Amino acid sequence: MTIFQRVMVAVDGSPASLYALEQALRLGGELAAIAVAPKASYSGPGAPRQEVEDKALAQAAALARAAGVSLKTLSDQGEPHERIIAAAERTGSDLIVVGLKGRDLPAAALMGSTTARVIGFSPVDVLVVPEQAAVSLYKVLLPTDGSRYSQKAAGRALEICAARGGELKVIAVLDAPPGFMAAAPEAAADLLAGLRDITAEVQTRAQNLGLSCQAEVLQGSAFQAITSEAAKWQAGLIVMGSHGRTGLKRLLMGSVTERVIGFAPCPVLVVKGRA
Repeated sequence: MTIFQRVMVAVDGSPASLYALEQALRLGGELAAIAVAPKASYSGPGAPRQEVEDKALAQAAALARAAGVSLKTLSDQGEPHERIIAAAERTGSDLIVVGLKGRDLPAAALMGSTTARVIGFSPVDVLVVPEQAAVSLYKVLLPTDGSRYSQKAAGRALEICAARGGELKVIAVLDAPPGFMAAAPEAAADLLAGLRDITAEVQTRAQNLGLSCQAEVLQGSAFQAITSEAAKWQAGLIVMGSHGRTGLKRLLMGSVTERVIGFAPCPVLVVKGRA
């Protein structure tokens, strides 16, 4: 079963973007690749920067041919994140795939990387693929806090696992200040109970679908707990909720999602759309 019907992959010729394309080739659905020449560096056909984008699309097409997958290639100019999102909307894509270079840690993202801006403004889901981290839909980690954004992510995670027969692990994290547990044990117990209820609700939904699902409540720094659990459990995909189409500040400044993306050992699906 194809989960995403139309997939748009952003390529720029870098190893990270081409690796992300290789992973996208495994997802099924109609596939397109877009390369964007920043307007400031564009001066017409044959310009040095445009040659970079043309080469990136040629490399993408070669990878698709080798995999026996049909690929539509698109070239554009302007602000990269704006043109990527516009192309996704124009083609009816329901997923945008971007690569993550090793240096694209949260500090870089906060300063306005294309990846961060695509995530911040995209109306559809965004799959972020770190270099050398293969996409696997058979072990899906779902961090949740019970918010409506997390509920959307839960719907998508359940959809993925149901389609691929995958295993789901749902976690919630009590991210409390040092000493909170000792200073306010009753409040801490209430919070833990609430998080257990949240994870149990998702677990019940999964079990009703006949899926294998574990549920656990962790304590500590939220993004560290999530990424550590992903590594420990050997997750093939982290599915997380995020805000809708908003500016960078609301999405990125200090967000757990952003930090998870920066440090995750596996690809991260940021759910924005239809679930």
